[in-house]
Amino acid sequence: MMRPAIYQRCSTPDDGRRNRGFTLMELLVVLTIFSTVVVAATDIFLLSSRSQRKIFSLERAQADARFTMEAMTREIRTGNLDYGYYDGRGTPIGLPEVELALIDSTGAAIRFHESDAGNEEACPEPQSRPCLLVTVGANDPASITPKGVRVRNLKFYISPTVDPTVFDPVSGSYAADEQPRVTIVLVLETTGTKAEERSVVYFQTTATNRSYVR
Repeated sequence: MMRPAIYQRCSTPDDGRRNRGFTLMELLVVLTIFSTVVVAATDIFLLSSRSQRKIFSLERAQADARFTMEAMTREIRTGNLDYGYYDGRGTPIGLPEVELALIDSTGAAIRFHESDAGNEEACPEPQSRPCLLVTVGANDPASITPKGVRVRNLKFYISPTVDPTVFDPVSGSYAADEQPRVTIVLVLETTGTKAEERSVVYFQTTATNRSYVR
């Protein structure tokens, strides 16, 4: 007796082809493509991360440099250049100077200068040496550059190089006919163990003494 067709096993000539798995070559091709995509994605992520750290480092250095420059220019505008300090050291004002000597509006002496071996303990941390120091009166020097930043270059261009308020009765004229001004050149570098964590910023500005009276 013949079994109904519904109970018969249906088969086609290509059953074997439909049921077989991937070949070794196909697996290798897939793994190669997958590895390439993962490596490319990882490189993009690392590059983006390094770029973000570089941008953050640069923004921080710029902010620190602006704060430092504003602190010095404010004192230049509201105070006076201390020509007596430069005369007292026995050498005329040079171009450039490594120290800025001022007298603030209260009559206190202010000195801006880069740290050296004798006062580097005033810097916020060893990695931030040399730093920019300010000395007010007889007080100890204090750093105005924060942690994570060090000074690469600091120069002051003072003009005129002689006190314009000094009158010479013999010649009947002042030593100089020019309003005192200072051009500041400041280069700061952020500290970091990796190259992408270090940035260098260059700042230059000129400030004029507003209390110029003679």
